[in-house]
Amino acid sequence: MNHAPTLGEMVRTFKALSARAIREARFRRFAWQRNYDDRIIRGPVSLDAYRRYIALNPARWADDEENADRR
Repeated sequence: MNHAPTLGEMVRTFKALSARAIREARFRRFAWQRNYDDRIIRGPVSLDAYRRYIALNPARWADDEENADRR
């Protein structure tokens, strides 16, 4: 029986394919964080908050507990 893929299946496939490509591009230590966080965005205020988080989050990587090269 065919079915539309679930969000979890799509995320798992994206992570697997992109991780393989990234590692083949000589970033051998690359690894995705274990799960993902999905939320329903219910209005413009929360949408703006998530947009801000996405825009600013990469700058916080240097201090992230998951970063093996953390300062």
